Amino acid sequence: MRQKIKTFSLDESLGYWLYRSHIQVSAALRQAFQDAGHDLTPEQWAVLLGLREQEGLNQSKLGEKTYKDRHNITRILKQLDKRGYIEKLHDEKDKRAFRIYLAPAGRSLLKKLKPIVLKHRDRVCRGFRKDDLLKVRDYLGQIVNNLRCS
Repeated sequence: MRQKIKTFSLDESLGYWLYRSHIQVSAALRQAFQDAGHDLTPEQWAVLLGLREQEGLNQSKLGEKTYKDRHNITRILKQLDKRGYIEKLHDEKDKRAFRIYLAPAGRSLLKKLKPIVLKHRDRVCRGFRKDDLLKVRDYLGQIVNNLRCS
């Protein structure tokens, strides 16, 4: 006897809504950067922000901090380095490794982009109360923890 498979629609899939919202938030941020004359991706923005929070990380640790795999962090850092936004200095303990820092141009770019990002955040969060946003963050954090522990 065949077992009936329980089906559900995309609209019932939490993963679908998480992915869809991520794609739309990222696309809108990229467009906001472009509209302001900056050729920067949200992924590059995240890496610059990660560096602002903790400079001197090696490529591997920066990738972990920003949830970028080895290939993506390499590609992103290459682009940021080419544009003069970061500086790579040899690690004193391991000459094969580099420590990564914000270059003056990177610091300046972060300052220029701050109002764009704040406006984008306001657009994304329109209609939410502050306590609702805290709950959403907590719920998303719970999802991450659920999957990390399993």
